Amino acid sequence: MEIKLYDRDCNEKGNINFPEIIFADKVDNNFLYEVIKYYLANKRVGTSSTKTRSEVRGGGRKPWKQKHTGRARQGSIRSPIWRGGGVAFGPKPRDFSFDMPIKKLRLALKQVLKSRLDEGMIFVFDNLNFEMPKTKNFDNIIKKLNLEEKKVLIVMDKFDDNTLKSIRNIENLSYVTANDLNAYDVISNDVVVFNRPSIDVIKSRMEG
Repeated sequence: MEIKLYDRDCNEKGNINFPEIIFADKVDNNFLYEVIKYYLANKRVGTSSTKTRSEVRGGGRKPWKQKHTGRARQGSIRSPIWRGGGVAFGPKPRDFSFDMPIKKLRLALKQVLKSRLDEGMIFVFDNLNFEMPKTKNFDNIIKKLNLEEKKVLIVMDKFDDNTLKSIRNIENLSYVTANDLNAYDVISNDVVVFNRPSIDVIKSRMEG
């Protein structure tokens, strides 16, 4: 499988062989929904918390005597039916994450990469390292590829300081190392831009 190779000025340098092991044969949307739900669940913090009647301060004394007042029986002003009382069945801190086999996660990454490839939204650059940290470096790449209205993901084998400083101020542009790339990163962006060495990293991940 061949794909165009670009230099930093967005000039074509020929084609590069893309390892077929990186891509799936077909895309299963139902399967991808399951995997994306896994990533979103693992990102949830789950820190929402409310106080029960036993945790609310005060309310140790019975508001009024049990009988002969003409009012309903009450044991504590911190009952959920009182204003300022505890919350019945309210949220408590919890862990929403669940496990998923590594083979499924790899297959999902293959499928979303296949989807972006079919859309023509994968670009490979020979080198994305610059001598000086300038936002203009990557801004020019986005403009020359006509990607101003799209969300772009930069994938590299590693990032140096100049590259990070050139990327971080550009709107709709995110970045990730090839070792950390997952299906959620790809599906959350419209375009994936690789540097050449990152492809070998992803290939070794798929073979492992």
